[in-house]
Amino acid sequence: MTRYLLRKRIFAVVFLVTIFCFSILNFVHSYEPLKEKLIEIVNAKEEFSVKRVVELETTITDNLYGRMNYIEAYGYIQKLLDKREFNNFNSIKDEYGYLQYASFYREEDTRLFEYSMRIKRLQDYVKTSDTKVLFVVPSGKYDKNETKLRIGMPINDPNWIVDEMMFYLNRLGVETLDLRQSIPNEELSYEEAFFKTDHHWTIPAAFYATCEVVDKINDSFGENLDPQGYYTDIKNYDIVTYRSGMLGSMGRKTGANFCGIEDFTALWPRFEGDYTRESMTQGGQSNKKQGSFIEVLMESSVLTDKTDIYSDSQYSLYLNGLRIYEKIVNEENPEGSKIFMIRDSYFSPVISFLMPMCGQIDAIWSLEDTRELDIESYVKENEFDYIIIEVYPYNINSSAFNFFKED
Repeated sequence: MTRYLLRKRIFAVVFLVTIFCFSILNFVHSYEPLKEKLIEIVNAKEEFSVKRVVELETTITDNLYGRMNYIEAYGYIQKLLDKREFNNFNSIKDEYGYLQYASFYREEDTRLFEYSMRIKRLQDYVKTSDTKVLFVVPSGKYDKNETKLRIGMPINDPNWIVDEMMFYLNRLGVETLDLRQSIPNEELSYEEAFFKTDHHWTIPAAFYATCEVVDKINDSFGENLDPQGYYTDIKNYDIVTYRSGMLGSMGRKTGANFCGIEDFTALWPRFEGDYTRESMTQGGQSNKKQGSFIEVLMESSVLTDKTDIYSDSQYSLYLNGLRIYEKIVNEENPEGSKIFMIRDSYFSPVISFLMPMCGQIDAIWSLEDTRELDIESYVKENEFDYIIIEVYPYNINSSAFNFFKED
């Protein structure tokens, strides 16, 4: 009996010591990110809310010591069991291996008309300065004609939201570009247009999207971007595929064991150019660069052998991902078209490909993390030839239209 109690006590002590050590490791590992998040919350000078509590919890969870090891183990078990869902249907894998967002119910948003009206108010405001407004929706990965799911699998389909908002905007007289109609296309198959492990489209898809934007601006507004067709000709770019080095944003949440690692294809320009770029990160850090297309509009460090697939995204090759603010000037064509872009990460490579055809592009990420940037004031204080509002289908919510709200 004494020996039995002794074993129980030893086990209890070992268990408590293990929990204590793991807690210390977690604290050390998450200290800096948690400190940065707390400083951000304090500097925001706003009332502490449930949203901020969730942000703190997410910061701690994302920086859990050995986090990816647990995710990979769980993903491996899911794969062995031939499961197609991950983390209680947070995401699912279709029959072709593409990760998709899942939902058991249709997410209603009764404010779609109000979002459309905000764009209309913006258009009416800049009309006196002859600024043209264009609303753009990229292609989403879920396509009912291309996606094959097991029976009963729930899918989060945002296409009805896009359809409804496009209807409102067209009735309000706002120019729109629905890239779902043109990507994929005859030159770019579905497999070439989307990543399996990432929610973004591929770089070739972003290039063809740029061509569509240029055609739309030229046809609808009488512009003459790229008159020789040089920058919209894919022959003037080197197409390079990097094998088995891409684990996308969705894949980093499920682990490579569950979804696999895929190839990444980049387009490298055969021309140089001269650009000046000012940008600001979410943490408020400013940066300035000047140089060629590759030096300023690309970040080749994400393609090195030292790249960590769990933290570095090769999609960040263009503009080094998403910045809350960008101002890029084409020094070889400073008098060219001046564009203000309210956008998300889908248009990071599009901005790069569009830049040689423009004089200046200012870009702001309109989601909630950039509320310190007043879009209305920025529009009023600057004159632009075009304002492009681009929103990924899953990002259509009040945060993406944080401007010209109803009084």
